[in-house]
Amino acid sequence: MNDLAFHIGLFLFSTLVIVAVSCMFTEADDQKAVRLFPRRYLTFVVVTSVVVAVMLVAEHTFAAVS
Repeated sequence: MNDLAFHIGLFLFSTLVIVAVSCMFTEADDQKAVRLFPRRYLTFVVVTSVVVAVMLVAEHTFAAVS
């Protein structure tokens, strides 16, 4: 279980970096980028979590070895 918490932490950190860099490159105004960051971060984490859930369901459904 400790391994799961470590991987979730790595996931959250890597998504933080991805969203921070993309925010700074897409917005010319730094204040606007900082203001938009929390919503973009939450959206990115939720969407990638949904993708992970779909992949795990597909793996369990189609790649299960009996």
